[in-house]
Amino acid sequence: MTEKSETPQILDELSKNNAAKAGSRTTRKQQTARRRLIIVVVLVLPLIAGVIFLGYQQFSIQSQLLALSDENTQMQQLLSARSDRILALEQSIAAESEPVPVDDSAVRELGSLVEQRTQNLNQRITELQAEIGEAETPDQQWKILEAEYLLSIANQRLILESDINSAISLLESADSSLLNSGNNSVFAVRQSIASDLTRLRSTTLPDREGIYLRLENLLAEMDSIDLLSSMRENFENLRANESQPIQLGSDAPGLFDSSIEFLGSIFVWREWDEVPEAMLAPGQGALIKQNMQLMLEQAELALLTKDNALFGASLSKSKSWFQQYAVTQSPSGQAVIAELDQFLTLDIDPRLNGIDRTLSLIAQLNNSEPQTPR
Repeated sequence: MTEKSETPQILDELSKNNAAKAGSRTTRKQQTARRRLIIVVVLVLPLIAGVIFLGYQQFSIQSQLLALSDENTQMQQLLSARSDRILALEQSIAAESEPVPVDDSAVRELGSLVEQRTQNLNQRITELQAEIGEAETPDQQWKILEAEYLLSIANQRLILESDINSAISLLESADSSLLNSGNNSVFAVRQSIASDLTRLRSTTLPDREGIYLRLENLLAEMDSIDLLSSMRENFENLRANESQPIQLGSDAPGLFDSSIEFLGSIFVWREWDEVPEAMLAPGQGALIKQNMQLMLEQAELALLTKDNALFGASLSKSKSWFQQYAVTQSPSGQAVIAELDQFLTLDIDPRLNGIDRTLSLIAQLNNSEPQTPR
């Protein structure tokens, strides 16, 4: 009887031991599964971060391309508007007299140059986008490529637009990218960038907006300038001022003196201080003013296109016409001459050297870096 009563107790203990062992096995399996999940997350996170970085770089490049495209569109619209205005003025003058020829070859040459630069830039962008889609490059190499792209944009801003502020900003961004690349071979490139930044910060450009406003003010004054009167009006005015009436009185010195006075009242003797260069026919003043306004507007167009030769030629011709047909002895005439002389001393398109040395150094750096297989 004692053995039969102990048997159920033994069975209960065995079942409890088996249950404890099964619980411990389940706990170990859960811990193992958690470790595996953590390992998978740690491995996947860098991959996700790399994909996000590549997407951000592509978005940044596309934003810069859109901004450059908008600037090119605005420049073309401005050139088109100025060309239409010049054409309208030429047509209005052609109805009255022989038109003043306008040389627009500089505008056409600038338009073709901008179009060619835009095509080259679009081709470069297409190549960069193809490289982004075809291969993955390490972060260090990406930073160097980004710096090269920023430097090329800065060089184009200097050469095409003479935009020093944008070029300085792009150079600083390129220097920051080189610093973040962690590459020890970027010292020479960064040193060249520092030299370019010092040179650009010490460079001053002419105030084209202020010059344009001064030209507009001079255009407005052309309507109120005094032109030379007709030959007839000059002669009558001079005769009225110089002729004297006959004065006969009881105190005349004698017959001879009376005769001299009588002849002096009939014949008018006048001596010109200087020979006038031109006498205007009646009704010719409006045409002269329109021609001088057209020359000043041509100078404005040259200012917008940064054409030094056309700017100087237009102002020189305008000054020559003003001296020939306008009254230069008055205060307003002297002010116009002084303003034109100041314009003739301006350099509206000072030569800006590019950053070719920096571009060459960073190109050598990219060529020396190991390329990842594609």
